[in-house]
Amino acid sequence: MSRITLRQVEYFRAVARAGSISGAAEAEHVSRSSISAGLDELERILGRVLCVRTKATGIELTPASEQVLVAADDLLARADALERLGRGSAPSGVLTVGCFPSLAPTIMASAWAAMAQHYPEVTLNVVSAPRDEIVEMLLAGKIDCGLAYNLQTFPELETTVLYDTEMHVILSADHPLAAEPVISATDLVDLPLILMDVQPSVDDTMTYFDRCGLRPRILTRTSNFEFIRSLVARGLGYSLFIQRPRNSMSYEGRPIVARPLDPRPHRERTTLAWRSGRKRTEALRAFEEILASGFDRVPASNG
Repeated sequence: MSRITLRQVEYFRAVARAGSISGAAEAEHVSRSSISAGLDELERILGRVLCVRTKATGIELTPASEQVLVAADDLLARADALERLGRGSAPSGVLTVGCFPSLAPTIMASAWAAMAQHYPEVTLNVVSAPRDEIVEMLLAGKIDCGLAYNLQTFPELETTVLYDTEMHVILSADHPLAAEPVISATDLVDLPLILMDVQPSVDDTMTYFDRCGLRPRILTRTSNFEFIRSLVARGLGYSLFIQRPRNSMSYEGRPIVARPLDPRPHRERTTLAWRSGRKRTEALRAFEEILASGFDRVPASNG
């Protein structure tokens, strides 16, 4: 009979995801010594080093740990399914979601509320990150699923398409162009652009202008979604967004208008993704169900 316990496997996965003993301890609500002891025992049983501990970086996974992490994910998913079968209960456990920054305040908050209502035994852990980092974390087993644009383009992932949208321009309500029903790219090119500095938003924006034969005048770059909206609302520049909140006001209570672009940008797909070939937990299936149902989604026609 195996001497490996599920607790040891859970602690190892927590360390791999958090990147440190202290981070894993916080996620698992246990002491750092408990995490260290569980990891030490798992390494002793397996006869291999899974993590290299350094003062500078905390934890570094060894090449041997990748295969173990994949097996750990599968083992814990099957154990979760077996436990639910025995007690006949709803989905439970921790679901770690990698979320693109602009989708966190506009989609993730509503999804969280819906999950809390329908699946209260599932604990959500949300990590905000650019799309490429989300893909890396999915492939490394550091997150269970990712919520971002166009994840269907990565062959290593399986996806559910939630809705299609497209890039648009946001302006202050008193901007000279705000009265126009559609904004031409040529009318924007000499105005100050506040660039959403998160991939693939940067590439999407620059590619759009490049295809128009234009070079925008960038005022500043920031990855903070709401900061950009506040700067735009004060008339300091414009920005191009994909996601549009229901609220047309900045944090400061200043109005913002959103307008379609000419020429029209290509459509973007909002997607939920997980690593291909991985057995999905019931918690992940429940989250997918919530997202696919539409819950309190911002209308796709708004971009």
